[in-house]
Formats: sequence, C-alpha cells, structure tokens
Amino acid sequence: MAASMRLRHPIQALYQKHLIFPKFIINYQLNIVRGLNSLKTKSTEVSGGHITTDSKVDAVVASKLDEDHVGKSGHISYKSHPGIIQRRRSQLPTRLVKAIKILLERYPIKTLLTEKEKLLRYLQQRQVPLSSLELTERARAVEDDIHSKEGNRLQGLTGPDLLAATETLRQKVLNRLRHTTYHWKPMEYDAVMSYIYMVGCVASNYSVLMQCFTEISQRDPDFKPTTVYNFGSRVGAAIWAADAMWKGIGEYYCVDASAHMNTLAQLLLQDANEHVKSTSIKGVYFRQFEPSSKNKFSLVVSPYMLIEQPTQQDRLALVQNLWEMTEDYMVLVENGTGAGFKLINEAREYLTQLWNSTPDQQGHVFAPCPHDRPCPRVAINQLCLTKCVVNEPDFAASKSNEKEKRFEKYTYLILKKGTRQEVASWPRVVEQIKAQKHTHCHLCLPSGELQHIIISKGKFERHLYKCARNIEQGDFLPVSLSRHSETQAETQPECVTTDTEKSS
Repeated sequence: MAASMRLRHPIQALYQKHLIFPKFIINYQLNIVRGLNSLKTKSTEVSGGHITTDSKVDAVVASKLDEDHVGKSGHISYKSHPGIIQRRRSQLPTRLVKAIKILLERYPIKTLLTEKEKLLRYLQQRQVPLSSLELTERARAVEDDIHSKEGNRLQGLTGPDLLAATETLRQKVLNRLRHTTYHWKPMEYDAVMSYIYMVGCVASNYSVLMQCFTEISQRDPDFKPTTVYNFGSRVGAAIWAADAMWKGIGEYYCVDASAHMNTLAQLLLQDANEHVKSTSIKGVYFRQFEPSSKNKFSLVVSPYMLIEQPTQQDRLALVQNLWEMTEDYMVLVENGTGAGFKLINEAREYLTQLWNSTPDQQGHVFAPCPHDRPCPRVAINQLCLTKCVVNEPDFAASKSNEKEKRFEKYTYLILKKGTRQEVASWPRVVEQIKAQKHTHCHLCLPSGELQHIIISKGKFERHLYKCARNIEQGDFLPVSLSRHSETQAETQPECVTTDTEKSS
C-alpha cells in the first residue's frame, strides 16, 4: 500500500471502511433493549410483593429481635438487625504496610504523591471505549450536521473542484470527531507507574474487596474457598483481602499483563526482600496470561478489568470465560462512575441471558440485586453505586499512622453458581433518608421493581419502623412483602408508587 494511502488515525479508518458488527453482539444489544422495554411496559403491573402499611418485619427476624437483641436496659437494639450488611473500616495488614514503606524508600515520596493524584484523576475520568457501531453512528451524525450547514458549497461544482470540496468537508468531519470523541487506550504499567498505583490504589482496592468478601461471608457463612483466581491482580490487594477473610485457601492464581506489577506484588508478599523465598501468604502464583477455562476456582475475582478491554466483544468474552472458571462465586468491580456502572450492568445482562440459554451455566445475582431481572435504575437513567470507608495509611510516616478516612465509590456485581435458593428475598436499600419520625426508603424489590416508601412511626409496625431507621444504602429491609394491586398501592397514604411507574 502506498504511503499516501495509509490511514493516519483509527477514527479515519472506521470512517473509511464498511464495518461489520459481530452478530452475537447485535443480538445481545437487541435483547437488552427488549428487556428494558419489557420492564417499562410491565412496571405498572404489580407483579411481586410490595411494602404497604400492613407489612411487617419477617416473622423469623421479629422473633430474633425479641430474643437476641434485647440489651441490659430491656430495649431492643436494631443497629445490627439481620438485614444489615456489616461494614468494615478495613485497615491494610501491618506486614503489607511495612513492605510498602520499605519499597518506597527507593523513590522520592513527594514525586510519587504528586503522580498519584494525577493517576487517580485519570482513572476516575476514563470512559468506555466506543464500539465500531457507535463510532460509525457518531461519524454519520457529524457528517449530516456539517453537510446540512455547508453542503450547499458543493452545488454547481464538478470534476476536481467537487473532489477537493468533498475532501475538505470530510476532513472537517474527522477533525470534529477527533476533538469530541474519547480516545480510549489501555493502561500500561511500567516499574514507576506500578509504584504509583501501589501508593494510590492499594488501600481503596483492599477496602472495596474486603466489603465484597464480607457480604459473601456474612450471607453465606458455610462458604470456604479453597482456590482463588484473580484476573487483573495488580499489586495483590485481592490476595491480602481474601486471606484476611478466609483462612485455608490453598491456591491463588493471579494474572496481570504487567510483569512489573507481578514483580511488585511478589515483593510485597516477601516483606520487600527479594532474597527471601518465604511469603506472607502461601500458594500464590503470578502469571501474565490466562489459564485454560477448563480450570475451576472456588472464587473468581476481577477488579477494574472490564474498562481495560478494547471492545464490547472482548469484554463479553472475558466475562463468559471468567464465569466458566467459576465454581462458586464471581466478583466484578469497577470504579463508581457512569462508565463503571455501564460495564457492570452490561456484564450482568449478558450473563443473565447466558443462564437462560445455557442450562449447564446456571447462576444468579447474589449482590447487590435481589433479583435477576433487568436493572430498574437503568430504565430511569440512574446509577447504582456503593461506597465504603477507606483507611489510607500515611506511607511517609515512620509509624503506622493513618490519614483522614475517605469514601470510595464503586460499582460491583457478585454472582453465584446455581439457581436462586431463597424462598423469600428481602428488598435491598438503594437510598435511605431519615427525617423526623419518618424515613424515606428507596428500595429495589425481589420482583425487579423500584419502590419509594415513607415509613412513619404512626403508620407502620414498630419493628419495621425501627429497622428502617437503622439501615443504610446496601442493606436489606427484612420485611415480609405484601401482594396487592396497583389501585391499592395508590390508596395507601404512606406508599409512593414505584419510580419505574413514574418514568413510564
């Protein structure tokens, strides 16, 4: 190919060639649209249980509160009722903090802290790479806009003048695309960037994963993983978190494309001494390439890796591959941004469709959703994000001092193999706002609908009111749901119709 014919920009390449979008991706996207349309049309049909003024706390929970939660004063403590998911102020293990401090002595800490802030800002601002179809549609929209404003310049032109004017308009299209389109590129971690990532992200990664593992452990206390597959292991936060949560894990298979990250993670396990063969956690293996999908692991963890895939086809292939290697639980985590939620929801929708079409790949959503239907917040253009407390050590201090606590927003998905076993699920709290003698509860119901209900002291049963006062976003409201018609819901003075009903 002649030099003058070479494409100088990826957008130019997409604009010049005819794009064929993979058929299974198109089918997947059509199914997503059908699912959301189905959700909107069915939202006015109250297909599952809702909370009314007649609702009461689950009978088992009420009995437990009366028996086990009565303090010395004779009053019931609702601060730890069964619907509350324990929140940890997770501190990094002492050995890990000491190892990081030793390694940081090799680099000026001031430079690292400055670069750390830049990296954190960049990671939070990353967007999902546009698909070929999306780029083509955007190019056509820009082209139509420019032609509508300047297309009259082509009138009356012929021959070389027409070709030159057409090329000028075409270059304007490309220039506008370059300036208005997010240029995604994968993260590349060399030795220095790996150190920066360690300082900036190890504490938040550890806290987020500890919160995910805490929920699994609390709701499924019999689960004791023996093997862990960590795709996108980075500096090994998932290893330290899993070891802190469950003892007895025999193998950690960690994959990261960066050899520098793998070396750094290994050094942290060796107390920052490359000459010592023993490690803080046994059975850890680092690789740069994925194992065969025939391998099975009790727990599969992949934090912040969907955003690293260049195309939707690559993302869905990764999700399916991880699911095939899952024996019990799979955990996906992304940044608490619009892009992160989009990726998590995409993975969720793809897998729920896979379960419906492939009997031997059955599973269900363990958290955060109490159902496997399309996310109702997507239908009303709202995000489903979670936050946790991060205790970030002051690595520059000689002692194990901690900086001020901060909150880390993230979006996550925990999936479990097998069909859903719960006979009666509780609604999950999306948002809670306390006011005087009443509480606004925005709930995600087991039926796949949203409900906003105002639980007041005078209208609702005592246990339910007190439980509602002590829940936070991410907890469950341990209530027995009532089945009722839409008309009944509207006549309840303290019930508000579902958010999905409002939007349709």
